[in-house]
Amino acid sequence: MRPAVVVGIDDIEHSAGAITAAAHEAELHGAPLWLAHAYHWLPPATVGVTPGNDSPEGAVRDAATDLLARAAAEVHAAHPDLEVHTYAMSGQPGPCLAELAKDAAMVVVGGRGRGGFAGMLLGSAALSTVVHANCPVLVVRGQQNVDFAAAQRVLVGVDVLAPTTGGNVLGFAFEEAALRGYGLVALNARQDPSYQYPITLGSFARSQFTELPGEHRLRLESLVAPWREKHPDTYVQTQVLTGVPSRVLVDSSRLADLLVLGAQRYSDGDGVRLGGLAHAVLHHAHCTVAIVPE
Repeated sequence: MRPAVVVGIDDIEHSAGAITAAAHEAELHGAPLWLAHAYHWLPPATVGVTPGNDSPEGAVRDAATDLLARAAAEVHAAHPDLEVHTYAMSGQPGPCLAELAKDAAMVVVGGRGRGGFAGMLLGSAALSTVVHANCPVLVVRGQQNVDFAAAQRVLVGVDVLAPTTGGNVLGFAFEEAALRGYGLVALNARQDPSYQYPITLGSFARSQFTELPGEHRLRLESLVAPWREKHPDTYVQTQVLTGVPSRVLVDSSRLADLLVLGAQRYSDGDGVRLGGLAHAVLHHAHCTVAIVPE
């Protein structure tokens, strides 16, 4: 059996998109689905003693268990052959989900739960899960139902100069595209120095800057080539675009179903370091975003 797909649930209404996406991923991967909810309460007064159901903590735990049971029933109704397990955990959502999913195929979270407000771009629980997790995290943007046949395209952002985009990221992107039967676009975005420093570089001929995109494309092709061979049935495009990388990726996400980015692990292997580009994409992307530890 393949590692589980874990989904964090806030409540059923605000987590509908994440649950739908997670069930879809579990079916694609032939994996069990774990529904998880983290609730907040004070630790028991006596260490090692679990509070009874007549205590406030017990009542909160029972409510969390009931929430998960209702979510599991809805999943079973839509996906009768899917193996589903539920986990009610006491603690902060991000660290709890990351710990539960440490050996998982991926963890899925909604972009904003019931604690968010209109205009909020990304919830704190989703962001906390991303930075604590040691497996890929799918952040399902928006509260609407997920349309899995909208663009039929997986987009992966590739850094070709100091690659944080290695086998983990490209392998994940190619596998997701292959499982869905989608095409894949490997995109590198570069800033044009003559745009940022027009006065300083204005005396140089434009032809002196034309070699740089070609060099980027060669590096991009070399990174993609081994995965293209492993997935010969996946239609692959490589693109080198000029512009602010975060803006290019966000704009390109309008034509994708999934956008995949890499993130560097901390030296101790616990969680990942998110840069400004990943933050911008997580907050503004128009599709589901996958952050893959590298």
